[in-house]
Amino acid sequence: MKLNMKLLSRFFLATLCVASVAACSDDDEGEPAPEYDVISFEPSEHMVDINGEEIVLKSVTMSLYEGTGSADFTFSSIYCGKEYATTENYDGPLFMTADGSVKFLSYYAFGFDYWNGIAVAAMPDMRSAAGSSKQQFSVWAEGGANNTPTYAVCYDSNTPSEGYPEYMSKSGYPTFTLAQPRVVDHLYIANSTYVYNYFQGEEGDLFQVKITGWKGDTEVGSTTETLISGSTKLSGWRKVNLASFGAVDKLVFKVAGIDITQDPSYFCIDEIALVKE
Repeated sequence: MKLNMKLLSRFFLATLCVASVAACSDDDEGEPAPEYDVISFEPSEHMVDINGEEIVLKSVTMSLYEGTGSADFTFSSIYCGKEYATTENYDGPLFMTADGSVKFLSYYAFGFDYWNGIAVAAMPDMRSAAGSSKQQFSVWAEGGANNTPTYAVCYDSNTPSEGYPEYMSKSGYPTFTLAQPRVVDHLYIANSTYVYNYFQGEEGDLFQVKITGWKGDTEVGSTTETLISGSTKLSGWRKVNLASFGAVDKLVFKVAGIDITQDPSYFCIDEIALVKE
């Protein structure tokens, strides 16, 4: 009996494919995809303030100093420390996850309408063409990361003040802490509308954010994201992988590359993904 070599070859190849698929399936089952607890600052997460009250985005009026004078301006949908600085400056954890395990630090100067650290907003703006402090809570994106409306705004006021320590605050480098060390797999970062418009694409323009992970008093890793370099400016959100840090109990953000005497130091973060334990 003659063997049909063409049919045998097809049978052999089919057998290999089936075995290959089965092997891949076994590997997938052996290493399931990681699951995350994601902090996206949405109302559905029921984040709370230092008094245990659920935080709510609202209209907040501040005195902004632009040009030679100051004028009141109302931000339509933000959460910051102004209501907690009624008789003195506020400096420390301002809001946290519903279970209290992740805390976000912020500062507000009583009497000066001045803040730094981390706040929350839902004021995207990709239409304004000129940089203004009226855009300090706006993100250069359609909304939050992954089609969510809300995001966190970070303002690093410590870096510009490093030559004048008396003006630095505990929360001046945007920081969040974890009650127990956990792996932060990734987060998303974006330009503030203020910063995006402030830099006009000139040679030498540079805006970077260094993210440093800490465990206790030990620095366990860092990475630097370039948001603006010359005419190249990040538009929308970028995913930043942080898993290589391992477990951390604090992340600290610090701007770099800017002229600290005059350049604004705002940026936005969102969708912080903690590996489920």
